[in-house]
Amino acid sequence: MKKALLIALVLGLVVAIAAPALAVNLMIKGQFAIKGEYYNNIQKDTAVGVDEYLFYGGRGGYIYPGPPATPLPYVNYGAGPPLPTDADWNEENAWIQMRTIMALVAVVSKDLYGALVFEIDSNRWGDNGTGSGNAGKWGTDQVAVEVKNAYINFKVPQVPVTVKAGIQGYGVRSHLCLLKDAAGLSAVIEFKTDPVTVAIKPLWAKMLENLDHTQADDSDLYGIDVNLAFGNIKPGVFFLYQDRRQKWNGTPAVEGDSHMFWIGPYVDAKVGPVDFTLDFIYNGGKEDFTGASPYKDIDHEGWVLRGEAAYTLNKLRVGVGGLYGTGDDLDTNDDESYRVPYLSEAAAANKDFLILTGDWVVNAPYGFSYSGSFFKPFSDIGAGVWYVRAFADYQVLDWLTVMANAGYIGDTTEGNGYLYNVGDTFGRSTDDNNSIGFEMDVGTAIDIYKNLKWSIAFGYLIAGDALNSAGDARPHDPWALASTLVYAF
Repeated sequence: MKKALLIALVLGLVVAIAAPALAVNLMIKGQFAIKGEYYNNIQKDTAVGVDEYLFYGGRGGYIYPGPPATPLPYVNYGAGPPLPTDADWNEENAWIQMRTIMALVAVVSKDLYGALVFEIDSNRWGDNGTGSGNAGKWGTDQVAVEVKNAYINFKVPQVPVTVKAGIQGYGVRSHLCLLKDAAGLSAVIEFKTDPVTVAIKPLWAKMLENLDHTQADDSDLYGIDVNLAFGNIKPGVFFLYQDRRQKWNGTPAVEGDSHMFWIGPYVDAKVGPVDFTLDFIYNGGKEDFTGASPYKDIDHEGWVLRGEAAYTLNKLRVGVGGLYGTGDDLDTNDDESYRVPYLSEAAAANKDFLILTGDWVVNAPYGFSYSGSFFKPFSDIGAGVWYVRAFADYQVLDWLTVMANAGYIGDTTEGNGYLYNVGDTFGRSTDDNNSIGFEMDVGTAIDIYKNLKWSIAFGYLIAGDALNSAGDARPHDPWALASTLVYAF
């Protein structure tokens, strides 16, 4: 009996040793990115999401003296020049920030892997706060490591479906609409029939799950993105639905429902030396409140159109682009301005200008927490403005590229309705003005090593009357000098 048991144990050990091991390869990728800005007459603080004060939210930053005691729902709180009484009026500001990303990817095969992504931010070197976002505080030693993503990515056996489950990054036309990290599910269903590839990408993200039985406060985002690829021509269309149920302005006795949607056809293409992209996004929806809320039966109806085309000849690339985003009509009881999903950070991914939209050539793969520009990371990119632009890039040497960009920017906000804004997206004039100004940008990118890039850019905005402040005070022209040092791996 003992011999039989011993033989069985030995045979079991042999089988275990002979069985193929489940090998896991650990990949590490991420960035160390440092960004400095020195600028004049651009709101220096990060945007405050109006959703902290209003139900549907995601509008821009407040201008001095900050959010009003009673929130005004239709004001386009932008992030343009401060009021003359602000200490920063026509003064210069400067800061340096840093973002470190470390992604650990455990790969079993191309069909199965898991990722854990950490983020460490210093919003300003010499941070004055503690904890998250304040790693650059004097003395350092902050509890500032954030879990950005944690998910499993796997292919479903026998079918062309890949699923991502967990805390992940969501992007749908991320330069104009959805860019956000959240918990949820997403998938890619892909069919290939030469010469066409069809990709269907459904998603669900949980925005809020809190009080449960005491208050209907669940908030969810659902969507689907369908893309066709004919070689280098890739048309598509997406649909997003945001379903939010939440109290108004922090008042438990006042509840409401917000149902907003986005539908957007688009195309990305490259034909010979010409590449182009075109987006149209319509944003609609409605929200209702009960009880003491002064805002009831609000209809949303806005849209944005953006296009860009470029021609490449050897080391020279030249192109043109433009955007039109609807602004609010402050004399109506509805919201006509284009809005992005709840606190989406799409503005951080738009690189059309240095002063108006932010990072232009001074960007990093995982972005930055702040931006010295009119549109802040959490604001509604494209809302209340239109512009046309021309640009050129030239690779002087293998390691050196120079760039130029110039465009005219107009204002599409209308009306003469409320206290802090009477018709302009960024300015505070008593008139409804139309010209934000003419922006000119120049920059260069230097590849110090294959994975180490230094970029520097300067932008100057000849201010139009739509940047005038209260009493039609005219600001000095905004300008910005920005630089980034990025090690990406």
